[in-house]
Amino acid sequence: MSAKTFLGIVPVFWFGGLAIYLYRVNASMGGVASQQLMPTVMGLAAISVLLSLPILFKLLGLATKPKGKKSPGSNDATSGDFDADAAISRYLEKKAAGEVNFAVPDSPPPRPTFGRKV
Repeated sequence: MSAKTFLGIVPVFWFGGLAIYLYRVNASMGGVASQQLMPTVMGLAAISVLLSLPILFKLLGLATKPKGKKSPGSNDATSGDFDADAAISRYLEKKAAGEVNFAVPDSPPPRPTFGRKV
């Protein structure tokens, strides 16, 4: 479990614990304050559930894509498709033919200005 996941659990326990505490306080008073405390308890429980959903998705692996092989008809290039030797040979061919341009610009392009132009 990563540190980010662990730190994400802290608010869940905070709000969930506060909801349980207030629920038990109401029960210890014989339910006298149930009209006043129950909306707060339900709100804290809802916040705790909402904060726990991303953590549950991460822990269960529901938010990640499967890491299987791509379909055979896929046109996406993978990291193994690049051939460095072929790229160097193409560059050397272009350099020998004079197609490579090594010209350095005289001045940098003008920078945009903001505000009033004096």
